Amino acid sequence: MRDRRLVVLTLAAGLILFGRLATEASGQSPKALDQKSIAENRELDRQLLEAHERKDVDMLLGLFSRGPDMFFIAPNGTVNKGLAATRESYVRFFAGLESIRGEIKEVSYFPVADGVVALGTVVFHRKPKDGPPEDRTVVWTDFRRKEGGKWVYLFRHAHWPVQPPAK
Repeated sequence: MRDRRLVVLTLAAGLILFGRLATEASGQSPKALDQKSIAENRELDRQLLEAHERKDVDMLLGLFSRGPDMFFIAPNGTVNKGLAATRESYVRFFAGLESIRGEIKEVSYFPVADGVVALGTVVFHRKPKDGPPEDRTVVWTDFRRKEGGKWVYLFRHAHWPVQPPAK
C-alpha cells in the first residue's frame, strides 16, 4: 500500500514538474489557474461525486476523455485502460454497494501543459451490501483537460490509504 502511495505522489510531482519545465522552456512563465477554470474543475469533481451517489456508470463515464490514452487506476491497484475497462470496474464496484456518498475534504489544482493536475482527499460514506456502513478516505490524483469545450478526466488514480482497524 505504501509503495502505491509513493508511486502516485511521484507521478503527480513528475507531471507538475514536467509541465512547469515545459512552460519555462517555451519562454513562458508558469500561470496560476484562473477562477473560471477552478470553478469548472470543482464542478467536474462535484459531478463525479454525484455519479457515485447515484451509482450511475454512464454519468460517470461521461466525465472521462473519449481518447485512446484514457485510463483509471482503481483503489485496489487495477489499471483500467479505456472506457470499456473503466466501465466494468465501476459496474463491479457499484454492484457491491447499497449506497455511497462522497465529501471532498481538500483539493488542489495545478495547471500543467494543456490541462490541470488535481490532488485531493475525499471521504466516502458507504454502505456495502454485505457489511456495516463505513467511511473510507480516498486520496486521488488525476489529469484533466478540456475536450470539446468540456473538462474531462484523461487519467484518474484513486487510492485507499491503510484504514485503521474497526473498533
